[in-house]
Amino acid sequence: MTGAIMYISGGRWDGIPGTDRLLAEALAEASPVLWVDQPVSIARYADVRRSTLASIRGRTEMVQPGLRRLRLPALPGFSRPFIRRSTEAISRCSLRALAGDHNGRIKGVINASPLVVFPREVHAPRVLHVTDDWLGSAPLLGLAPGHVERVLRENLALADTVTAVSPGLAHKIQAFSGRQVNLLPNGCRTPKALQHGKTMPVAALVGQLNERLDARILELLGESGLPLVVLGPRTEKEVATRRALDRFLSRPTIQWRGPVGPDEVSHLLSTARVGLTPYAESEFNVSSFPLKTLEYLSFGLPVVATDLPAARWLGNPYVCITGSPTEFVNGVRDALQIPPAHQQRLRIQSTARSHTWCVRAEQMLALIEGRQTTEPGTSSGPHQVGSR
Repeated sequence: MTGAIMYISGGRWDGIPGTDRLLAEALAEASPVLWVDQPVSIARYADVRRSTLASIRGRTEMVQPGLRRLRLPALPGFSRPFIRRSTEAISRCSLRALAGDHNGRIKGVINASPLVVFPREVHAPRVLHVTDDWLGSAPLLGLAPGHVERVLRENLALADTVTAVSPGLAHKIQAFSGRQVNLLPNGCRTPKALQHGKTMPVAALVGQLNERLDARILELLGESGLPLVVLGPRTEKEVATRRALDRFLSRPTIQWRGPVGPDEVSHLLSTARVGLTPYAESEFNVSSFPLKTLEYLSFGLPVVATDLPAARWLGNPYVCITGSPTEFVNGVRDALQIPPAHQQRLRIQSTARSHTWCVRAEQMLALIEGRQTTEPGTSSGPHQVGSR
């Protein structure tokens, strides 16, 4: 089937790369992709302001081979009820123009946005890809819960297929909607070839530092004296979290290098001894599928993780699932004591090969093109798209 895939994202192309961008980049290796940004205020982003007229006309820009980007402008205060209507009108106009430019050559629409409704002008298979607990997180994101629920209901009614990134999220959306939700989990980048060499006796924590992390685990890790290298930006919103992170990052055995480029992340994951996923037990996290866990495995790192449905779903022998902060710290201590041999790292890395973004992109394409079957689920549980 020829044509492009329209990917309506839950973020901006140049934001922190997450599920949407990583999946879209993998899709672009097999099919042209029309990436659509989440609506953002023209007062906040100069690039959106400059391209407002072009965006309304559906004009895109090439951001990498096979992938073009459309920005969606919004007026300041676009989350307020009256202005929200203008945002919806601008989005509809922009998407209508984008579809018109491609004149029936769109072969599928993936909608991963909590704010944008499927364009009705595009007569192609529609996949609603739920990437986060939009209903539960709306207040945290500064969005009106009632509006997010209305958009979700409308998109559920318009979608041909519904997918979600984690077992917990699939169950939640299935219970909310009363229709089948397929499990299409997050993935990881294609595993790199591992280099022979000595590992450093350090644990690695990569990703955003915010309320999703378990403050008690961070506190015990800081008190333990175990050496940690932390890469990623601080994005916390709550005062208590800020204070907890201040204490954690000030410990002499904790090296925080802030947001860094992919090369530094690769170097750390190639030389560390264990990767950490210390997520707090919250409703939002229960519905999540942490990207970092698979990323660690793809570099041949064993993982110590808190007990979330996504970690259990992996069923990976190299993921140590812990039930308490003390167990978590003990798991890190044990992993640091014995450096993994090169062959063991290769074995760990091989367990991530069935979870790469290229695999996820093929599974999504198969859904769009009608080639994908789902593995049997339970009467109340989600179906798994493809195989593990």
